[in-house]
Amino acid sequence: MIDIHPSAIVDPKAELGDDVVIGPYCVVGPNVKIGANTRLMSHVVVDGYTTMGERNLVYPFATLGLLAQHKRSNAPDAVLIIGDDNTFREHVTAHVGSDVDHKITTIGNRNLFLVASHIAHDCVLGDDIVMSNNATLAGHVRVGNKAVIGGLAAVLQFTRIGEGAMIGGMAGITRDVIPYGLVMGGGRSNLSGLNLIGLQRAGVPKEDIMTLQKAYKTLFNHEDTRLFAERLSELEQQPEFQKNALVQQVVEFVKNPSKNNILQPE
Repeated sequence: MIDIHPSAIVDPKAELGDDVVIGPYCVVGPNVKIGANTRLMSHVVVDGYTTMGERNLVYPFATLGLLAQHKRSNAPDAVLIIGDDNTFREHVTAHVGSDVDHKITTIGNRNLFLVASHIAHDCVLGDDIVMSNNATLAGHVRVGNKAVIGGLAAVLQFTRIGEGAMIGGMAGITRDVIPYGLVMGGGRSNLSGLNLIGLQRAGVPKEDIMTLQKAYKTLFNHEDTRLFAERLSELEQQPEFQKNALVQQVVEFVKNPSKNNILQPE
């Protein structure tokens, strides 16, 4: 049974799934779709063409689905699509897309967005991501599954964060971070190595991690006088690296950089 607090304002055109709970002083717009067992705790605004999946939990003062913060584009028909089992803590903001891109912002499943984190227009986020307090994604950012973005970190427009990457607090990310990459916090940051703890916690076999470490050293060895493309080719061609799915994931990521290119070690 749907439970709407008397103080909430829910447009009659909004579509609410089974057992949705709309708490005190929430506002839900006419083009919103909210999946079953989702709960808006209180003072939450969900507007625009926003579709939420099931079992999402939204804390007070979060705002989902408002127009992009973009001077050139405020497409009224742009959308925000949110999957299942996400948690949005206090003051989180996630905006719809813009007509500069494809008018779509996409958030996957089981993500945790801590206080005042921000997902800008046209971002595409995977599953099981953690964004800590005040972490900020500019427009058109892509974030892979299981990435962690630390508090007060900021990611530049069009940048990609690879699967399993770890971004330290207060980092400024201006280039693509490889899958399972590690970036230490503080200022405009460089690649610091691999997210070994994350790989271990994910249950990746030790031998696979060791091969990935070897591949990392091959690719980012600045003492190697070969061109970066030649080192990348070695990762593609050596049988040891060809057999390792993690290495090949890094290879494919590096072969398809954004316009900001790949973040390198200092």
